[in-house]
This record gives sequence, C-alpha cells and structure tokens, in this order.
Amino acid sequence: MGGEAMLTENQTSLDVEEVPCPDAVPHTCHRITERLCGCVIQHLHRQCAKILAGSWSSAENVVIEKLRHCGLSNYLFLGSLKDDVPVVPDEPRRVLLRVYGEVLRSNTDSIVMDAISFALLAEKRIGPGLHGIFRGGRIEEYVQSRPLTCTELPLPSVFTTVARHLARIHSLNMPFCKQPTFIFKMIERHLSQLTGVNSPPRRPTPDLDTASTLAAQAQQDADTTDGADDCLDGWTEVSFTEAQEMTSSLLLVEEFGWIKSQIKRIPENLLPVVFCHNDFQENNLLLLNNPEEDGTYDLLPIDFEYAGYNYRGFDVGNHFNEWCFDYTNPDPPYFFYQYEAYPSEEDQKEFWKAYLRAWKMDRRKSADASNLANGDILSLITPIEDGDEELSVNFDHLWLETWLGSLTSHMVWAAWSLIQTQLSSIRFRFDEYAAARMDAYFKLKSSGLAKFSSLI
Repeated sequence: MGGEAMLTENQTSLDVEEVPCPDAVPHTCHRITERLCGCVIQHLHRQCAKILAGSWSSAENVVIEKLRHCGLSNYLFLGSLKDDVPVVPDEPRRVLLRVYGEVLRSNTDSIVMDAISFALLAEKRIGPGLHGIFRGGRIEEYVQSRPLTCTELPLPSVFTTVARHLARIHSLNMPFCKQPTFIFKMIERHLSQLTGVNSPPRRPTPDLDTASTLAAQAQQDADTTDGADDCLDGWTEVSFTEAQEMTSSLLLVEEFGWIKSQIKRIPENLLPVVFCHNDFQENNLLLLNNPEEDGTYDLLPIDFEYAGYNYRGFDVGNHFNEWCFDYTNPDPPYFFYQYEAYPSEEDQKEFWKAYLRAWKMDRRKSADASNLANGDILSLITPIEDGDEELSVNFDHLWLETWLGSLTSHMVWAAWSLIQTQLSSIRFRFDEYAAARMDAYFKLKSSGLAKFSSLI
C-alpha cells in the first residue's frame, strides 16, 4: 500500500514537472546559454515520452534541436524520430515543441487562454493540431511550410487571402470574456511595472537540474573580464532604469491615456468587438504551398497566445503595421523598419472588401457568428450591386477603426518590448524595437489626426 502511494506521488510530481524557461539566464555568454538549452532539451525528451508515448518513449529514438528562428515570445524546438525508428498509425514522426518565454509565463491568464484557444482552433482546423500540453509549453503538429515574408504582405493575392483568414477568425464564438479588455489590461500591467506602480519585471530563478552550477558560472562571468571572448558579440542588457527612461521619453503613459479617451468618444457601433488574433504578422502565417506553381497562397494562421476579444480594428490595424517591420535582419537590431511601407488607403479598401465578403459568407455558413458584443458589422454594409458581390461600405468608418487600431497596436508592442528587455533572452533588440514602434505611432497619429477629428 505504501509502495502504491509512493508511486502515485512520484507520478504526480513528474506529471506537473515544468520545462525550464530559457529566459532564466541572460543571453550574454555562449557556454551558459548552451548549457541551459541542453537542460531544456532533456526536459523536453521527458515530456515527449510521457505525452506522445510509443516510439517517443525512448530518448534514444528522438532528436530534439532548437530552431534558429523562433518568435519573440517563445522558444521553438523540433522533435524528430530517427529515420530507422518505425512508427505506428497516427503516430507523428515530427513535432513542434513550444516553450513559453517569461513574458507569457508571468501572466497565468494568458497561458490558460492560449491553451484553450489552441485546442479549440485545432479542432476547427484553423490552426495546427495539438498533441499535448505541459507546464511551460506544448507539443504541436509539425506543419511542413515556411512563414510569409514581409515583402509578400503587400501583394494583392496575399493580403486578400490574409483578409479572408482574419474574417474567419473574427466570426468565431469563443468561451472568453466578450469585452475588449484583454489587450488594454496587458498595456496597463506593463506600464504599471515600467513606472514603478507595481513590482518591476524580473527574470525567473533558474529551475534546472544544474541550477547551482549555472549560478556559479554566471557569477564567474560577471566578476571576470577574461571571458569577454565568449560573450555574444558584445551583447549588452538594458537596465531597468534605462527601460523606465524610455517609457518616459516615448510618452507611453500619456499616449495610452489619449488613445483611451478617443475610444470613449466613438459610438460603439463603429468599433465592433470580435474574437481577435491580436498578432497577425507574417511569421504567424504559414505558407503551405508553392505560389509560383499554384498561383495562390494557401495560408495557415498560428500562434494564438495573445488572442482574445478586442476591437476588430486592432487586428486589422496591427496587421497593417506589420507591413513596416521585417524580422529577417541577421544583424542588430534584428529587424528592418520602413514606415513608408504602411498600406495606402486604396490597399486598405481592397483589404476591407475582401474581409467583408468573406465575413458575410462565413456568416451565412456558420453558426459560430454570434460574437459581436458591441456593434454589428452588417450595419456597415448596405446591399448594392458591386460586380458579382453585394457590397457597399462606409470606408471612412473602416479607416477610423483601423487608424485607432494601428495606434493601439504600436502602443501595445512598445510597452511589451520594454518589458521584454528585462525578461527575454531572445536575440533581438527590444529597446530599439520599442523606439521604432513609437516613431511609427507618432507619424501615423500626425498624418491621420485631422481626418480623424473630422469624422467624430
């Protein structure tokens, strides 16, 4: 009896074992980060054995490698069975292992919503399949694909396809709070940390099998100068004081207050609330085919960790902002920024036309379209003949919600980036990204303020 009790206790301990967060150690020296990565991979082997079982039960059958290009919130690993290992029916040969960064782990609500969203969307075949969830991440279906590139986003055949996908996501009825508070609470939480109202963001304490060794190594590197050759190209961390100074100089608190005050001035029917992806950028859109051969773009949306109910214009405006940011720069700051790439009003109109046609079609076909808590998209559509489509819209109203959404998007990712300077070990200059986001914010605000004022 005692043995059974002990077995149950041990099994429970293993079941809740958390995969360590790669953000636990600053991304400053090769030997520390490599040792940390090795520890994470050991834990991932154990998760594969427990969740996937079968051929994945033996670590000798499995190869796990860190993917060079991951997102800006998570760490991605590819798990593969060795070529000589047979598989049984329905057993995957490859899987994607997603390990959450600290910016997500520090917000329990986001983790819960992400897990639920991913599972439901997988069932609806809107995103990749789900193999399993573990503390600190999940195991996903591996999809043979490549992400879209920033240079592809302005192609009409691409952005009309993106519009249709966004319309489908917006038509969903998901089991979350229908008020548009999720993103705004995230901004408020980040700003309260950056301004000292709440405790500042801190890296998690390493929860590793070799935690004491890592701590000693980190201290040694901090106390000596002869390890400089091992440092990552002179990489320097942004201090919390510097992050606070940027918060002040970029006017984040003042501009967030201005955005909220403008939203209050606008009638609710002009700002529809829908289930939003909230991060619909090129790296979250997988290309499944060869468009040069097929003539079309077959896309699969991924990464719903920031999904939730929000103003529809945020999702559209956020996507338009991403036309200006290219994350393929191999050198610091690891992104390219070109404000002039923001879509013209003509491109915005074509995007909205494709969106609204797809939304109307999905509305007819799906019983999942009862999620408009504030406002009705159909109120913006008056049926008239438009070629083969019945479509007439007030594009000034659509421009208004898009413009406000774009501004809010810049605010979100600027504040988020300054938090990331304190938490993340991902190789990316989050401080320069925050500055670029607010540069785009002020340029967009200046260019559209007169038109906005005339419409309200």
